[in-house]
Amino acid sequence: MAQELQEQVKQALIDQSFRVATLEQLQKDFQRCGLELMSIDPSQLLEAIEACIKLVSNTQLQQLIYLIDIPESIFHSLSRKESFHQELSEVILMREALKVYLRHKFRER
Repeated sequence: MAQELQEQVKQALIDQSFRVATLEQLQKDFQRCGLELMSIDPSQLLEAIEACIKLVSNTQLQQLIYLIDIPESIFHSLSRKESFHQELSEVILMREALKVYLRHKFRER
């Protein structure tokens, strides 16, 4: 993701209504893979993602990554790290927030 766009998405995540919309997107995509986020608190998005992905099978996780559209190269590079679940949670959150951000941006036009 381009640096400027990534910063815009991070800024948007400060807004409570944007966080709620991102949570809804996360829940929708997770449910499509048969997964459920443990928390529905928009201020705990990263923690909820990490808790969920720690409990899933590798197959379910790969289905989720495919559905969310995270490049396989990013997934594989993160899989070698000790902080795999934490960093993957951040990537998932940013990708889902980007979907919400772009949907809002194009709706404004």
